[in-house]
Amino acid sequence: MAQLNIRIDDESRDLFDSLARARGQNTSDLLRDLIAQALGRGDYDRPRNDTTPSSLSAMDRRRLAMHHEVLAILKADEDYESGYHRQMIEVLDCGYTAEYYRTFQMIEPEMTQRECALVHDILDMFRTVEASVKALVDNERSALGEHKDYALKFRGFDFNDSRESRLASYANFLIKDGRWTELSDRFDDEHEHGNSHMPTLASYQRMLSVWKPLWQDKVKSFGGPNSYRFTVEELQQVLAAWPYPKGMT
Repeated sequence: MAQLNIRIDDESRDLFDSLARARGQNTSDLLRDLIAQALGRGDYDRPRNDTTPSSLSAMDRRRLAMHHEVLAILKADEDYESGYHRQMIEVLDCGYTAEYYRTFQMIEPEMTQRECALVHDILDMFRTVEASVKALVDNERSALGEHKDYALKFRGFDFNDSRESRLASYANFLIKDGRWTELSDRFDDEHEHGNSHMPTLASYQRMLSVWKPLWQDKVKSFGGPNSYRFTVEELQQVLAAWPYPKGMT
């Protein structure tokens, strides 16, 4: 096992010692637990999407308790709501860690910057590809083959997959925020709000591996709005990266 040496001032060391004793741990065990939490490796028996913190500072507990106190007053005429907030005041004031989930259960895990950038790239890809296909003349469009309208069109994400569902939610948020509005119809009722009903992420990533270098070259050599359009040959390269499902040729 690797060893980690850190230097802290005497006051911080004494406070850390006190915190460890209050939790019935030695300082090494507490430090390992805190590092595991920071790396997202703590509490292996908890559901992966459970964002409930294992511990809260006294300051955070007081702030949350005050929030519930205000809501308890505002909901005084609603027995269930008021009762819930008063229970949470007791939970937070007394530090019942096993009950913290009741405050945090509606909070989703964070999306990483890389996942957010992936959604941006996917939306950028289909915005440019679909606009390029639309700009082609009939014989050029025919040269792309019969599956172009399926493979070169954004189809959302699979809601049955937890990761793809999160990506779909973020894509929908971006479009509602006024970005990539060209793809807004994919999240309407007719398209089941972006549910592809089949995995799409792996296919998108394969297509991105071809599209992205082509796009970066276009950005570097910008020569006007039309220079962003993809040629038939470039679209064929992107299309070739799309994995045909069984039965499609």
